[in-house]
Amino acid sequence: MQIIKKYLTINSYSRPGNKLKCVKGIVIHWVGNAASTAEANRNYFEGLKSGQKMSNGRYRYASSHYIVGLEGEIISCVPEDEIAYHASQVNEDHIGIEVCHPDWNGKFSPVTYQALITLIIDICNRYNLNPLRDVIRHYDVTGKDCPRYYVKNIEAWEQLKQDANKKLVSTIKIILNNVEKEVETVNIDGFNFVKLRDLADDKIEVGYDKQEKLPIIKVK
Repeated sequence: MQIIKKYLTINSYSRPGNKLKCVKGIVIHWVGNAASTAEANRNYFEGLKSGQKMSNGRYRYASSHYIVGLEGEIISCVPEDEIAYHASQVNEDHIGIEVCHPDWNGKFSPVTYQALITLIIDICNRYNLNPLRDVIRHYDVTGKDCPRYYVKNIEAWEQLKQDANKKLVSTIKIILNNVEKEVETVNIDGFNFVKLRDLADDKIEVGYDKQEKLPIIKVK
């Protein structure tokens, strides 16, 4: 996964420079501008630094930590340890991800979707987050129609979280031959799976039979 760092200028309206209290979760958004690029949306946030008045006379505050583009590109706008203005009351402890979409339906394209899943997994691994519990929509915070497709199609939203959870890699401790060992695990449908090669030690040999195309486990 390649992340392009294009941090916003520190300013009052899109990157205040204040530190996050902690990271409790991830908020997913749609950019709300069909066919627009990650670069264009990043530049929109940058353009707010001089102050932009809305029709009600108030200034607009908006940004996100990441933007996932139409080609799967990922732009980092605000460092993860800083506040971004993306979801009101959870700005101080959630990372915001804006996602580009090809049309007003709001469904993410396959390449954008996969890039988003990869980014979610990366963040969850680093902050020990659970995608099924800690990845939420903007809608879940404020009731806003964002991300639109995944508000209107709850099954698709649940599938997105499941897709991230299935590929999430973490570590667990196991007892192997009376010795505690830490190994990588992938959670699939609530079950933790470990790699066979991680079970190898001075008493267990793990290999692979190329002819039979089967793993080999031998007790020494």
